[in-house]
Amino acid sequence: MTEKKKLLLVSDTYHPKVDGTVMFIDEFLRRAAAFFNLSLLVPNFGPHKSNKSINTYYLTTSKFISPLPTYPAIRLSLKNFMETKKAVKETDLVFAQGPALASFLAIRYARKYKKKAFFYTHVLPWELLEKSKRTFWSKTLAYLVKKISMHYYNKCDKLIVPYHELGEQMKKNGVKTNIAVARLGIDIDKFSPTKDKAASKKKIGIEENKLVIGYVGRISKEKNTEILLEAFQKLNNQNNVVLLIVGDGHKGLVNKFKEIKNCKVTGFVNNVEDYLKAMDIFVMPSLTETTSLATLEAMSSGLSVIATKVGFIKNYIVKSHNGVFFPRNSSTMLAIKIEKLLNNESLREKLSNNARKTVAYSFSWERSINKIKRILLE
Repeated sequence: MTEKKKLLLVSDTYHPKVDGTVMFIDEFLRRAAAFFNLSLLVPNFGPHKSNKSINTYYLTTSKFISPLPTYPAIRLSLKNFMETKKAVKETDLVFAQGPALASFLAIRYARKYKKKAFFYTHVLPWELLEKSKRTFWSKTLAYLVKKISMHYYNKCDKLIVPYHELGEQMKKNGVKTNIAVARLGIDIDKFSPTKDKAASKKKIGIEENKLVIGYVGRISKEKNTEILLEAFQKLNNQNNVVLLIVGDGHKGLVNKFKEIKNCKVTGFVNNVEDYLKAMDIFVMPSLTETTSLATLEAMSSGLSVIATKVGFIKNYIVKSHNGVFFPRNSSTMLAIKIEKLLNNESLREKLSNNARKTVAYSFSWERSINKIKRILLE
C-alpha cells in the first residue's frame, strides 16, 4: 500500500471565525483524511472546538487588521517564522488558502525546502481592500497586495481557482504558473429546504407570520451591507417583515442594523443552516466575491436569491430562473426587487425550486474535493 503524502493546509483565517475559507477547510479535512496525512498552519483567533486528530500549528496575531477586513493580522515575529518553517519542513505538500502573511510565508519556505506548493484562491485580497474603504491609501495598499500576491502565486507549482473566468483574469494580471479549476462545493443535505417554514422561524425566535429577508456573511463595506439596510428601510410594509443578518463585522455598521426596528443580528453562528431555513428571501449585495458559498448555501436551502453580478455569481444565477440581480449601488432597485418577491409567492417558489436544482446538480463537496485531491496528487 502506497504511503500517504503529508499535506500542510495553510490559511490566514480559521475558527472561531466563520467564512467560506473556513467552511472549505472543514470539508477538506473531513473528506481528504483518507488520502493525506494532514496538518494545519492557522492563526490563533481564540478559543474554539479544535479537531484533536489533526496536528495543528498556531500562529500568534496582532491588533492590526489584515487584508481580510475585521480579521487580526498574523504577527511579524520570529516565533511565527520559526513555526511556519517547522511546519513546512515536516510536510511533503503545502496547500495554501490565503490570502495574506501565513500563506505567503508558507510558500516562501516551500520553495526554500523544495516542497510542492499549491495555492487555492478563495478571495481576491486586493479587491477586498479597495472596496472596504475606497480611499487613496486603500487603493495604494490594494495595488501593493496585488503585486505581492502575484509574486507568490508564481512561486507555486499550481494555482487553483474555483471557476474558469477567474483563471483567465489571473493570467491577464501576470500569473505565469499553471492554473487548474476546481469548483467549491455545498453540503446539499445539510443545506436543504425546510419542511415547515413556520417552525423554522419559531426555532430562531421570529414570529411565524413574518416574512424574512436574510443575509449571511461579514457586515462590512466590501460586502455592501449598507445598501441592504437602506433598501429595507424603503419597504412599504416593514411591520410584516424581518431583516435577519447572520454574521458580524465592523461595530459601526453592526450598530446601524441593531438600531432599526424589525432587524435581528445574530453575530457569527455555527448553525447557519437553521437561520437559512427561516428565511424567505436571501440577499447578497456584495461588491466583490469569487464563488460566494453563502449564496450557494442559500440556493441549496431553497431560497429566492437577489444578488449583485459579481464573481462566479453572475454565471450560476440565471436571471428570473433561479435568482434575481440588482445594480450593486442602488438601494431603490433592491427595494423594488424585494417588494416584488414579497408580494409574489408563486415567483418565490419558482426561483427557490430552480435554485435548489442548480446547486444539487452542479455543486457538491464530493465532486469538489475529489477534483482537488487529483490536482494535488498529479
